[in-house]
Amino acid sequence: MKHYLEILKKKKLLVVIYILLGIVVALLNAFSASYFQKVLDDCGDKTLSITTICIYGFVLVLICCLNYSDEYPSCKLSQSIYLEFKLKAFRKMSTIDYRYYQLLGTGNLIQKIENGANAGKSILFDFYFRLFSELLPSIVFSLIFIANIDKNIMIYIVIGYVLVFVVTNILLKYLYDIKAHILNNEEVFNKYVVRGFMELIVFRTNKKFKHEIGKTTIASEEIVKSKTKMRMIHEAFFAIFALFITLIKVIIIYISWKNNELSVGDLVALLILIDKAYSPIAIFNVLFVQYKLDISAFRRYTDLLDMPDDVRLNSGKIVNSIEGNIHFKNVCFSYEDKNIFKDLSFDIPAGSSVAFVGESGSGKSTIVKQIMGLIKPDAGSIYVDRNDLSELNLNKFYNYISYTSQESPIFDGTLRENIIFDKDISDEAIIEVLERVGLTSFYSDLPKGLHTEVGERGVMLSGGERQRLALARVFFGDAKIVILDEATSAMDNITEELVMENVMQFLKNKTIITIAHRLGTIKNVDKIYAFKDGKIVGVGDFKELLDHNQYFGQLWNATMEN
Repeated sequence: MKHYLEILKKKKLLVVIYILLGIVVALLNAFSASYFQKVLDDCGDKTLSITTICIYGFVLVLICCLNYSDEYPSCKLSQSIYLEFKLKAFRKMSTIDYRYYQLLGTGNLIQKIENGANAGKSILFDFYFRLFSELLPSIVFSLIFIANIDKNIMIYIVIGYVLVFVVTNILLKYLYDIKAHILNNEEVFNKYVVRGFMELIVFRTNKKFKHEIGKTTIASEEIVKSKTKMRMIHEAFFAIFALFITLIKVIIIYISWKNNELSVGDLVALLILIDKAYSPIAIFNVLFVQYKLDISAFRRYTDLLDMPDDVRLNSGKIVNSIEGNIHFKNVCFSYEDKNIFKDLSFDIPAGSSVAFVGESGSGKSTIVKQIMGLIKPDAGSIYVDRNDLSELNLNKFYNYISYTSQESPIFDGTLRENIIFDKDISDEAIIEVLERVGLTSFYSDLPKGLHTEVGERGVMLSGGERQRLALARVFFGDAKIVILDEATSAMDNITEELVMENVMQFLKNKTIITIAHRLGTIKNVDKIYAFKDGKIVGVGDFKELLDHNQYFGQLWNATMEN
């Protein structure tokens, strides 16, 4: 409920206008049907006056004008609610606890958000707003005007309402399970489609597309079959409902003929008002069924929104500057009952360069994520200068730390946007940095220079170009701690040596942490930590470890063989 209320607060004026317009239109519609009785009876009695015609015509024109005016708040509310639910999910990504983010698959996440935003819009706008602005007013006003003509008929209609609700609840038992089945298959479908789109090379070269398409086809067939079944159940209700209304009308005509109590105007007005009284019930039934089904999709969406936030992102001690000292003291961490490291302790002095080396799974990347505050230790403490990292405001801390990974995250945008984001930097300064990271020839060949679109995830660039582009960002930051996680793994040796020489020169006097598998890239760092099974098994400079540490020697030999 809190997610609905947050949106309602933002749109409260528009909501009030929309509902009031709907109530007025419902009143005028019921009045016009009732007043039509007077028009017909006066016409039959030869007493119809110009005043009666003008009033009736004015009401009809007013209804048309108000229906048109209603389109503005209707369209604006519908679209803004849908997009606001998407924005809520986007904002959630900025604060979600990293541990929970790791559990989310991209395809499932996108489908959850899309289904959830649509469901949220449907629940709030299509159900609640229409209920209070259109359906309830139409029912109430129609019943009032029907009672004015014949109270007994009004009672019969109310009994009919009860029967409709009974049928609706029977339908829901079948439809709810079908909807859950559809949602599950939509998420599976989207999961396979997204990963197929994003990892074309992997699936094509490993000949996995046929298998993936097969699984996606099965999911799509299940979706089509389930949606068809839902549609047929819905249509069965409408067929029964139409027969029910027809039967009521025939009974009223029969009673009118038999008792000869109603005038022609009364009879016509009753038939019109019955439509106006029961049409909202038909609409409500559809909306109510959809509402109950949307609850399932929206619950999945709110499960995402209700995942824990990282409370330290916007709270805690604010540091106005740091030197760059890092100290791990008896740090312990486990993941899914597996110990990653225990009682880990080491120091990185400010302005020094260090490298973490070791086999995959030895804990290097986990340490980096802990330095960035993304993953919290189970026990022990991490200090930045004299500040306990667990007490710092992370958003402020991120002013002084930068991270470049081997994946080289490049987003869909221009070359300029990917390097400096929204900073105000001159083209000349950017081009100078492109030269320092070895992208001069690449830039020269671009048709629109810095304004060239690089494609989603940098698909227009090679792996080495993406990594050099990511490293170019470092030159426009003011971080005191710089983390390079396999940041040159896709570059050839000559390019890597040139680029890293320029990068290290620029980063002089900053704290540099490098994770490396190609050990030739870390020969000149001040200190190397060798990790194995979550433990430090060697510390020293390159020559020391190569001469005296057997494990480091094995890593070096493996590098040379590769």
